[in-house]
Amino acid sequence: MSTQDTPSPRPGRPSTMRDPRRTICDAAAALFAAKGYDATSLQDVASAVGVTKAGLYHYFATKQDLFDTIVLAVLSDMLDWARARVDVAARPADQVAAFMAGHAAYFAANRDHYRAAFIGRGGDLYVFTPEQMAARRAYTDFLTRILEEGRAAGDFAFEDAPLVARGILGMLNWMTRWYNPTGRKGAEEIAADYASIVLKGIATD
Repeated sequence: MSTQDTPSPRPGRPSTMRDPRRTICDAAAALFAAKGYDATSLQDVASAVGVTKAGLYHYFATKQDLFDTIVLAVLSDMLDWARARVDVAARPADQVAAFMAGHAAYFAANRDHYRAAFIGRGGDLYVFTPEQMAARRAYTDFLTRILEEGRAAGDFAFEDAPLVARGILGMLNWMTRWYNPTGRKGAEEIAADYASIVLKGIATD
């Protein structure tokens, strides 16, 4: 068969991309973070990736499916990042600080995905899927267990560990509203400041 007879790949087909699902999610996350879910169309995503809209349907049936995939990945990956930091911290206070540093590090390294997940669909207006709720609960429970273990060891003094955990996560999550990567302090430095405030507030001595 001659070169002229050899069929060439159709331009814009996802199969010609390296790691197409990741490429599509990266492009969509940037658009959701910048414009919001409602103002972003699948055609916008397809144009950003350089494929046809029909090509996207090979991987994601709907815009909601694409968005849900991004949210679930963020929630799951955040737990992995937090565990990696906490696993090398010995004392409960160090583990709380490590958890907060891991959260901030993930946010800084994956800002579009994080912002898309937490504010791209209107924040509290978004209804989590059962899988996302399980991942979200696992993340909160991980921090809560650290706090409870610190209280059991006599290092922390508080009545309601889940309440303290929600307060810590609220501080960290709010960073997405105002954090400037070119600002005076990096995300992990800010998280360290937050950790210092929290730990002084719950320390037994």
